[in-house]
Amino acid sequence: MAPMPEKTVTIRGRLSYPVLTYQEALARNETSQYKKADLAKVSPSFNLLVEGPQLQKLVDHLRNIFLPYCVQQEAKGQTNDALDKKQAEKIDALLGAEDWDDQPPYIPIKSVPSKTMEMAPEAVASVKVLGPQGADIEQLAVVMNEVEMVNPDPDVLKYPILRPVGLTTHSIYAGCNAKATLNLYSFVSGKLPGISASAGAVVFFSDNDRFGGGVLVDEGAIFLDD
Repeated sequence: MAPMPEKTVTIRGRLSYPVLTYQEALARNETSQYKKADLAKVSPSFNLLVEGPQLQKLVDHLRNIFLPYCVQQEAKGQTNDALDKKQAEKIDALLGAEDWDDQPPYIPIKSVPSKTMEMAPEAVASVKVLGPQGADIEQLAVVMNEVEMVNPDPDVLKYPILRPVGLTTHSIYAGCNAKATLNLYSFVSGKLPGISASAGAVVFFSDNDRFGGGVLVDEGAIFLDD
Protein backbone atom coordinates (compact mmCIF):
# COMPACT_ATOMS: atom_id res chain seq x y z
CA MET A 1 0.00 0.00 0.00
CA ALA A 2 1.42 3.37 -1.03
CA PRO A 3 1.87 5.84 1.84
CA MET A 4 -0.58 8.73 2.07
CA PRO A 5 1.51 11.92 1.97
CA GLU A 6 -0.90 13.71 4.30
CA LYS A 7 -0.47 11.05 6.97
CA THR A 8 3.27 10.36 6.72
CA VAL A 9 6.43 12.30 7.49
CA THR A 10 9.99 11.03 7.93
CA ILE A 11 12.15 12.52 10.68
CA ARG A 12 15.50 11.73 12.28
CA GLY A 13 16.91 12.02 15.78
CA ARG A 14 18.65 10.23 18.63
CA LEU A 15 16.95 6.97 19.60
CA SER A 16 15.70 7.00 23.19
CA TYR A 17 13.82 4.51 25.38
CA PRO A 18 13.64 1.87 22.63
CA VAL A 19 11.29 -1.04 23.39
CA LEU A 20 11.34 -2.59 19.94
CA THR A 21 9.94 -6.10 20.39
CA TYR A 22 6.52 -7.27 21.45
CA GLN A 23 8.06 -9.42 24.22
CA GLU A 24 9.84 -6.37 25.66
CA ALA A 25 6.58 -4.44 25.46
CA LEU A 26 4.74 -7.20 27.34
CA ALA A 27 7.35 -7.10 30.11
CA ARG A 28 7.01 -3.31 30.34
CA ASN A 29 3.23 -3.61 30.43
CA GLU A 30 3.42 -5.85 33.50
CA THR A 31 5.04 -3.08 35.55
CA SER A 32 3.15 -0.14 34.05
CA GLN A 33 0.71 1.91 36.11
CA TYR A 34 -1.42 1.99 32.94
CA LYS A 35 -1.32 -1.78 32.45
CA LYS A 36 -3.40 -3.05 29.54
CA ALA A 37 -5.56 -6.08 30.25
CA ASP A 38 -5.93 -6.89 26.55
CA LEU A 39 -2.42 -8.04 25.63
CA ALA A 40 -3.25 -7.90 21.94
CA LYS A 41 -3.30 -4.12 22.26
CA VAL A 42 0.19 -3.90 23.78
CA SER A 43 2.69 -2.31 21.40
CA PRO A 44 6.43 -1.61 21.40
CA SER A 45 7.59 1.98 21.12
CA PHE A 46 10.54 4.35 20.97
CA ASN A 47 11.30 8.05 21.17
CA LEU A 48 13.26 10.22 18.77
CA LEU A 49 15.11 13.15 20.32
CA VAL A 50 15.03 15.80 17.61
CA GLU A 51 16.92 18.99 16.94
CA GLY A 52 15.29 22.25 15.84
CA PRO A 53 15.06 21.70 12.06
CA GLN A 54 13.57 18.22 12.45
CA LEU A 55 11.06 19.45 15.03
CA GLN A 56 10.06 22.28 12.69
CA LYS A 57 9.65 19.79 9.83
CA LEU A 58 7.24 17.72 11.93
CA VAL A 59 5.32 20.73 13.30
CA ASP A 60 4.96 22.25 9.81
CA HIS A 61 3.63 18.96 8.47
CA LEU A 62 1.11 18.65 11.30
CA ARG A 63 -0.12 22.23 11.02
CA ASN A 64 -0.08 22.73 7.25
CA ILE A 65 -0.86 19.27 5.90
CA PHE A 66 -2.19 16.79 8.46
CA LEU A 67 -4.66 18.97 10.38
CA PRO A 68 -6.27 20.39 7.20
CA TYR A 69 -6.58 16.80 5.97
CA CYS A 70 -8.36 15.85 9.21
CA VAL A 71 -10.83 18.72 8.79
CA GLN A 72 -11.49 17.57 5.22
CA GLN A 73 -12.16 14.07 6.52
CA GLU A 74 -14.78 15.48 8.92
CA ALA A 75 -16.40 17.48 6.11
CA LYS A 76 -16.62 14.32 3.99
CA GLY A 77 -18.37 12.45 6.80
CA GLN A 78 -15.41 10.12 7.33
CA THR A 79 -14.68 8.63 10.75
CA ASN A 80 -10.94 7.97 10.41
CA ASP A 81 -8.68 10.96 11.12
CA ALA A 82 -11.71 13.23 11.33
CA LEU A 83 -11.57 16.45 13.35
CA ASP A 84 -13.93 19.38 13.25
CA LYS A 85 -12.55 22.89 12.80
CA LYS A 86 -12.56 23.75 16.51
CA GLN A 87 -10.79 20.51 17.46
CA ALA A 88 -8.13 21.12 14.82
CA GLU A 89 -7.70 24.70 16.00
CA LYS A 90 -7.04 23.52 19.57
CA ILE A 91 -4.22 21.28 18.38
CA ASP A 92 -2.89 23.95 16.03
CA ALA A 93 -2.77 26.46 18.89
CA LEU A 94 -0.72 24.04 21.00
CA LEU A 95 1.69 23.41 18.13
CA GLY A 96 2.03 27.15 17.55
CA ALA A 97 2.73 27.86 21.21
CA GLU A 98 5.46 25.17 21.33
CA ASP A 99 4.72 24.49 25.00
CA TRP A 100 5.01 20.72 24.92
CA ASP A 101 4.14 20.37 28.62
CA ASP A 102 0.78 22.10 28.19
CA GLN A 103 -1.25 19.04 27.19
CA PRO A 104 -4.08 18.08 26.45
CA PRO A 105 -4.71 18.22 23.55
CA TYR A 106 -2.40 15.23 23.37
CA ILE A 107 0.28 15.15 20.70
CA PRO A 108 3.38 12.94 20.24
CA ILE A 109 5.76 15.84 20.86
CA LYS A 110 7.00 16.05 24.46
CA SER A 111 9.65 17.96 26.35
CA VAL A 112 13.00 16.22 26.73
CA PRO A 113 13.32 14.71 30.24
CA SER A 114 16.01 16.46 32.31
CA LYS A 115 18.17 13.33 32.69
CA THR A 116 17.99 12.67 28.97
CA MET A 117 18.88 16.29 28.22
CA GLU A 118 22.21 15.78 29.97
CA MET A 119 23.05 13.08 27.39
CA ALA A 120 21.55 14.86 24.37
CA PRO A 121 21.81 18.63 24.98
CA GLU A 122 21.25 19.28 21.27
CA ALA A 123 17.69 17.92 21.43
CA VAL A 124 14.80 20.38 21.67
CA ALA A 125 11.94 17.87 21.88
CA SER A 126 11.13 14.17 22.17
CA VAL A 127 8.76 12.49 19.71
CA LYS A 128 6.89 9.43 21.01
CA VAL A 129 6.43 6.73 18.36
CA LEU A 130 4.25 3.65 18.85
CA GLY A 131 4.84 0.37 17.07
CA PRO A 132 2.25 -2.10 15.76
CA GLN A 133 0.01 -3.73 18.35
CA GLY A 134 1.00 -7.32 19.12
CA ALA A 135 4.08 -7.26 16.87
CA ASP A 136 7.73 -6.17 16.73
CA ILE A 137 9.04 -2.94 15.28
CA GLU A 138 11.19 -3.83 12.27
CA GLN A 139 14.84 -2.88 12.75
CA LEU A 140 16.63 -1.70 9.61
CA ALA A 141 19.94 -0.01 8.83
CA VAL A 142 21.21 2.28 6.12
CA VAL A 143 24.15 0.53 4.45
CA MET A 144 26.60 2.82 2.66
CA ASN A 145 28.90 0.18 1.16
CA GLU A 146 29.51 -3.58 1.10
CA VAL A 147 31.94 -3.37 4.06
CA GLU A 148 28.92 -2.69 6.28
CA MET A 149 27.30 -6.01 5.30
CA VAL A 150 27.97 -9.24 7.22
CA ASN A 151 27.78 -11.13 3.93
CA PRO A 152 28.10 -8.74 0.97
CA ASP A 153 25.63 -9.37 -1.85
CA PRO A 154 27.41 -9.33 -5.24
CA ASP A 155 24.10 -8.48 -6.93
CA VAL A 156 23.94 -5.11 -5.16
CA LEU A 157 25.59 -2.65 -7.52
CA LYS A 158 24.52 0.64 -5.98
CA TYR A 159 24.58 1.98 -2.44
CA PRO A 160 23.17 3.19 -0.08
CA ILE A 161 20.58 0.49 0.59
CA LEU A 162 18.29 -0.54 3.44
CA ARG A 163 18.75 -3.94 5.05
CA PRO A 164 17.62 -5.68 8.27
CA VAL A 165 20.09 -4.57 10.93
CA GLY A 166 21.03 -8.18 11.74
CA LEU A 167 22.49 -8.56 8.23
CA THR A 168 24.76 -5.56 8.75
CA THR A 169 27.69 -4.63 10.96
CA HIS A 170 25.49 -2.09 12.75
CA SER A 171 23.29 -2.34 15.82
CA ILE A 172 20.37 -0.32 17.10
CA TYR A 173 20.83 1.09 20.61
CA ALA A 174 19.74 3.99 22.78
CA GLY A 175 21.67 7.03 21.59
CA CYS A 176 22.28 6.05 17.96
CA ASN A 177 21.11 8.30 15.14
CA ALA A 178 17.92 6.90 13.68
CA LYS A 179 15.16 7.72 11.24
CA ALA A 180 11.51 6.72 11.07
CA THR A 181 8.60 7.32 8.75
CA LEU A 182 5.77 8.37 11.04
CA ASN A 183 2.19 7.37 10.34
CA LEU A 184 -0.03 10.05 11.85
CA TYR A 185 -3.47 9.50 13.35
CA SER A 186 -5.99 11.83 14.93
CA PHE A 187 -8.40 10.81 17.67
CA VAL A 188 -10.96 12.22 20.05
CA SER A 189 -10.92 10.93 23.63
CA GLY A 190 -14.07 12.12 25.38
CA LYS A 191 -14.14 15.70 24.13
CA LEU A 192 -10.38 16.05 23.81
CA PRO A 193 -8.78 15.84 20.35
CA GLY A 194 -5.30 14.49 19.86
CA ILE A 195 -2.68 13.16 17.47
CA SER A 196 -0.56 10.04 17.75
CA ALA A 197 2.36 8.77 15.69
CA SER A 198 3.28 5.20 14.84
CA ALA A 199 5.96 3.46 12.79
CA GLY A 200 6.45 -0.07 11.56
CA ALA A 201 10.23 0.31 11.45
CA VAL A 202 13.14 2.19 12.96
CA VAL A 203 16.19 2.79 10.78
CA PHE A 204 19.79 3.10 12.04
CA PHE A 205 21.78 5.58 9.97
CA SER A 206 24.88 6.40 12.05
CA ASP A 207 26.56 5.83 15.40
CA ASN A 208 26.52 8.26 18.30
CA ASP A 209 27.30 8.16 22.01
CA ARG A 210 25.40 5.37 23.69
CA PHE A 211 22.96 6.54 26.36
CA GLY A 212 23.85 5.26 29.81
CA GLY A 213 26.30 2.74 28.43
CA GLY A 214 29.62 4.07 29.67
CA VAL A 215 32.82 2.58 28.29
CA LEU A 216 32.32 -1.02 27.18
CA VAL A 217 36.00 -1.93 26.93
CA ASP A 218 39.20 -0.06 27.84
CA GLU A 219 41.41 -1.58 25.14
CA GLY A 220 44.58 -0.07 26.57
CA ALA A 221 43.99 -1.79 29.92
CA ILE A 222 42.88 -5.08 28.33
CA PHE A 223 46.27 -5.63 26.69
CA LEU A 224 48.34 -4.68 29.73
CA ASP A 225 50.06 -7.63 31.41
CA ASP A 226 49.51 -6.83 35.07
